[in-house]
Amino acid sequence: MKAVIAHRNGEPRVVQLPEPPLGAHTVQLRVTHCALMLPEEHRIFENLKDRIPATEEGIPLGMMCSGLIDAVGDQVPPRLGLKEGLRVAAFGTPYVYHATQLSVPANLVVELPKKVNHEEGAFAGQGALALQCLRACGLQIGESLLVFGGGMLGQMIAQLARAAGITPILVDESDHRLTRARNVGVTHAVLPEKETLVREVDRVTRGLGADGAILTPDAESTAGHWAVLLLRWRGKLVVHGSAANRLSARALEEKELTLSAVRSAGAGHGDPAYERGAVEYPRHEVRWTVRDNMLVFLDLLAERKVQVSPLVSDRMPLERAPRLYEKIQRAPQTVIGATLTV
Repeated sequence: MKAVIAHRNGEPRVVQLPEPPLGAHTVQLRVTHCALMLPEEHRIFENLKDRIPATEEGIPLGMMCSGLIDAVGDQVPPRLGLKEGLRVAAFGTPYVYHATQLSVPANLVVELPKKVNHEEGAFAGQGALALQCLRACGLQIGESLLVFGGGMLGQMIAQLARAAGITPILVDESDHRLTRARNVGVTHAVLPEKETLVREVDRVTRGLGADGAILTPDAESTAGHWAVLLLRWRGKLVVHGSAANRLSARALEEKELTLSAVRSAGAGHGDPAYERGAVEYPRHEVRWTVRDNMLVFLDLLAERKVQVSPLVSDRMPLERAPRLYEKIQRAPQTVIGATLTV
């Protein structure tokens, strides 16, 4: 099968790999679309040699896809409703990567609703992560949320907030990204300039300050400073990625801000028992697993409360993946969403 790897020489390459075997708790997928997780995939090429085992040529790229089920393992729980021929989305490393065929743990695979196409469905994992970030903020209807970073994750969080009755303010240094945000209904989309930001937050919050803020990996370097400045007293700050490294404890203490860090797309993500063993957590203890979040996001896509396709600027066949990565490296801010077709 064909797959895309980050080669040890620092280049993306399309190579031939053996087809992964069907496991007892996995489903075998015939992939149709692979979605890029940006900016994470762009940053993989930084210090790449330190990540590649000495015996390997490179490491697979990607963690999100959609496709059709070709086979189902004999111990996949019937409660998951997975069967041959089903249109599905899948998410999670090291099981999902840019390839023509995959074998993925059943708990990381969900059915696509009829109104969601394969391209949209391929982004279900990133949508689950966006939901997890929003849940971590704990905001209520009528409150306001600052979202720093206008990449796909930030755009998703802003749309999800709006769907939940929360007013989002998206902040990014790229006019291109802000225009895309306005086109999908995020009306408060502003540059990280002091006068503009303060005026917009004052107008939206009636001078009270924002109730919450989320720092995404696309946020510019001063985003933490702006978040602390513009949040109300005892506001909520959520970080995903390395943004937390630029925050000072003293700044948080002055306003008694609540700080939360989000690492995964939901409970179970990264837990071998959940992923490889297809275990089910007790509902009274764990409400939102990564699979739950993927399903919720796909339902919102089906209801058109969230849009993905207008944010996808680049679509290329998997064989031309190196060309796509080259474009992202040249001008990362011009690519919000990108897919590889199989």
